[in-house]
Amino acid sequence: MLTPDSIREQILGVRAELRRAPDVLQELELSAEQADLAADTVFHKAFLDADGAVDVRKAVAKLAAGGLYSDASVARAAFNRGRLKVRLLEAELMSLQALLKSVQAEL
Repeated sequence: MLTPDSIREQILGVRAELRRAPDVLQELELSAEQADLAADTVFHKAFLDADGAVDVRKAVAKLAAGGLYSDASVARAAFNRGRLKVRLLEAELMSLQALLKSVQAEL
């Protein structure tokens, strides 16, 4: 059964998670940016070191940096999931607040 106190506890839990969100998102974004930079660095270094036509050099560089670009994609996806979770928590908080008002009005 939903009581005002149980809803308040849920609200406090969501608010606690939302307070931690900026730090977590900053770490995830920083990791994604570092992964992108690492992949780009390996790609460009391999491109400059490779011999042959531009197409060949690009192919060699893509092979050299392929795994790092995959890591960067995973890091970017983690950041995007974090942002989505924040939006979902905000929506949940608004829903809980509306529910609390409704339950209080019934009492």
